[in-house]
Amino acid sequence: MSLLMERKSVRKFLDKKVEEEKITAILKSAFQAPSAKNQQPWEFIVVDDKKLLLQLSKISKGAHPLSVCDKAIVPIFKQTLKSPHFIIEDMSSCTTNILLEAVNQGLGAVWIGVYPLTDRTTLTNEILKIKELFNAFSIIALGYEDGFKEVTKRYDESKVHRNHKIA
Repeated sequence: MSLLMERKSVRKFLDKKVEEEKITAILKSAFQAPSAKNQQPWEFIVVDDKKLLLQLSKISKGAHPLSVCDKAIVPIFKQTLKSPHFIIEDMSSCTTNILLEAVNQGLGAVWIGVYPLTDRTTLTNEILKIKELFNAFSIIALGYEDGFKEVTKRYDESKVHRNHKIA
């Protein structure tokens, strides 16, 4: 439970290299995510080329952390699934595992949304030369946090309902 409570969006990073074994641990966690019908639709692109990170940082206003992070992981998915109905749930699950394992590895991370926004998906696919049968789902900027940002406590009892729907 503590990893969940420690996770936060980090947008400022130190100019410090992320060790390859930490990236491997993060990717192993991503592969452990649950998926509908166990399709495991994901593959991953690790981006450490500063020119590519700078290009990716321009896909949206919220993508700025990519210009200052050390590495990014881009989960991509196959468009030719037998059961594509739960692709958002499947890919969100593996993206969440990446974020949580980043915390476990002592890193900061932020989720940059790509799919299903056509402009972001197209740009990301073009920048990373992603094949036609695949789509980028998200981009996770990774690095060592610059400074310290307090974790926001979000639990709100007033939003918890039991046994009935609130009108």
